[in-house]
Amino acid sequence: MIDQRVIDRLKKKDEQAFEYVYQETKRGVYSMIFSVIKNHQVTEDIMQDVYMKMMTTISQYKKQTNFKNWIITIAKNQAIDYYRREKRIVHVDQTDYDNFLSSPEPTPDERNQFDLMIEMLSEDQRSVVILKIADEMKFKDIAKVLEKPIGTVIWLYQEAIKTLKRYEG
Repeated sequence: MIDQRVIDRLKKKDEQAFEYVYQETKRGVYSMIFSVIKNHQVTEDIMQDVYMKMMTTISQYKKQTNFKNWIITIAKNQAIDYYRREKRIVHVDQTDYDNFLSSPEPTPDERNQFDLMIEMLSEDQRSVVILKIADEMKFKDIAKVLEKPIGTVIWLYQEAIKTLKRYEG
């Protein structure tokens, strides 16, 4: 949990506070960027930009708001800015994504199945599913990050699950 004391230390450029914040937020930041960019190397580059931007804009963080949502919103905006600048289709490097998020190495069959399943989802569904499952975010937080009504986020998640169940069966 990132509380105000950690944020105050972060404002003073405390390296331990930065490391703590990074460890607490890296999965969500990575997931958000990857859901837009779909490329491991570019995602890692943008992650660095996100944490640099976090440090330069930490004074703008409003007390009593959810810090994790704040940084994931920065990640989303950085990813969208990159995507708009590139204006091209970026191919998914799903193998690297799996390696980043999973502790035990998935088998090639598991990786291929995940690739096929995630590709079946729309862009919005993929973002919701990745944030919900990989980062264990609550629907209300996902709604804030994606700037969508909570009902829409829940509906996207349910539709994604239905799509994935059809794939299984």
